Amino acid sequence: MGKILNNVRLIQKCIIVHSDGTVLALKRAGDDHSRGGNWDLPGGGYEQDEDVIESIKREVMEEVGIIAKNVTPVFFANNSAKTGYFQGDNVFGMCYLCQEWEGEIKLSSEHTEYNWIDPKEFAQLNFGEDGGFFKETIKAYLNL
Repeated sequence: MGKILNNVRLIQKCIIVHSDGTVLALKRAGDDHSRGGNWDLPGGGYEQDEDVIESIKREVMEEVGIIAKNVTPVFFANNSAKTGYFQGDNVFGMCYLCQEWEGEIKLSSEHTEYNWIDPKEFAQLNFGEDGGFFKETIKAYLNL
């Protein structure tokens, strides 16, 4: 029998697609505890007893002020965090795709700016120590 994982984190992110095909990129606040000053997608942690789909919709609303109408999984990864905020944790990252949403972008205090960017250019942004998650996520999206 295998070992049960301890210190597990589920991190969820969401690719928000504009009607013109660009995707939403967020800049984290410089003093943020995780990858401060680097680029990001909306999302965050799963809360205990929360439905995972409702969780990502809640995170999108909290961080960018829009209602995600439909989200579908597009990428999943896991690794053991060697450095940074989650050091020593087993981190599972899930990314969703949202092409149906409503509202206007209103950033929370976690982010300082946003840009709608061509998905191919997204991979060139600086994401900080993310273990390659964001580049792999956008690659999975482009290969759909």
